[in-house]
Amino acid sequence: MSKQIRSLAAGSMLVVFAIAMGCSKHPSATEQGSGSEEQAQVSLEARVDKHGEEIMSSSAKSEARQWMKQPSHVFFKADPKEIAQFVKQFYGAGATQVLIADIEEHDGKQFGGALLVVLPADKSARAELFEIGARAGESFQSDPVSDKGQKYLYYSFD
Repeated sequence: MSKQIRSLAAGSMLVVFAIAMGCSKHPSATEQGSGSEEQAQVSLEARVDKHGEEIMSSSAKSEARQWMKQPSHVFFKADPKEIAQFVKQFYGAGATQVLIADIEEHDGKQFGGALLVVLPADKSARAELFEIGARAGESFQSDPVSDKGQKYLYYSFD
């Protein structure tokens, strides 16, 4: 009879353990990754601002209009005329600064890797900059962003 009681006790412990594990619900990988699109966008803007701060403290940047005047300054995969047009539009809409960023040097040439737009505080200028930014994002195949109060717009030429 004590053998039956021990078996019953062991079985009960397994049931209690199974119930306890089921009650301590941890989010699955699917649930963790299923945040709203808005949360994903906030994360993107935060990442862009973080990278923008890194660029601003780096020496691998230059004011876009001045940098593009040099014949030894080129781009890996972007049309310089298209970039120049966006630079002009960003400045015309009120961008504080437009920089060529992530600059690398190879064989005596500097290659621009990205465009960083420093955004102003003015709401109407920001709205216009985000409209231009949407077109730039399509051209440079960047994820779309909306105005969440961030400091920068960033477009990679890779």
